[in-house]
Amino acid sequence: MDLPPTALKIYKDVENEFISELEDGPIVAANAAVAGVKCRQIANGAVYDEFGNWKDIHFAKLEALDDLLEELGGAPTIILYEFDHDKTRIKSFLKRDAIPVLGSGLGEKRLSDVIDRFNAGDTPILLGHPASMGHGLNLQGACHHIIWFGIPWNLEHYVQAIARVYRQGQKSDRVFVYHIVAKGTLDEHVLMTLQKKDHTQNSLLQALASYRREHLERA
Repeated sequence: MDLPPTALKIYKDVENEFISELEDGPIVAANAAVAGVKCRQIANGAVYDEFGNWKDIHFAKLEALDDLLEELGGAPTIILYEFDHDKTRIKSFLKRDAIPVLGSGLGEKRLSDVIDRFNAGDTPILLGHPASMGHGLNLQGACHHIIWFGIPWNLEHYVQAIARVYRQGQKSDRVFVYHIVAKGTLDEHVLMTLQKKDHTQNSLLQALASYRREHLERA
């Protein structure tokens, strides 16, 4: 999706100058690393200020998410977010405050109930943060759609989050993974980097498997 022109200008200002002036105060990045994080927040639609409060920048990604969910026609779907304001804005924009969230703070009983209802197909949407969806969660009961609203740098988080659905016991012959990408932003670079890392990791695993086979044959 395209960023609105005003949002794209804010993005470019922060990317190039580490600062952008808004009506209610500036967005300031102390260095390139901070600017990169803020740019990724802006690509998603909001950005944190120096006091930890977030400011809305645009709603284009939320609109794209809403359109995609409509196309999926109510099929059980996991939406993966990156920043806390993503979670809040998604629930508010979709007008579904009751969307369950897989994250820190869920007790064991509540977590089990959320997972059971989702796997039974009783919950159409589940929000999750990839850092909280690692090994051990089985979410393949009724779901074969995953939407990345925010794309993480961490390959392990990325792969493991998808593996919660793309795993043994999945009833569908295909799992669909969607990425909502803001054109001309770090979204594109992050996704490309993940794909390269994944390719490298898969190549390494294949080489190791081949090496083990050769040595077993020799033995």
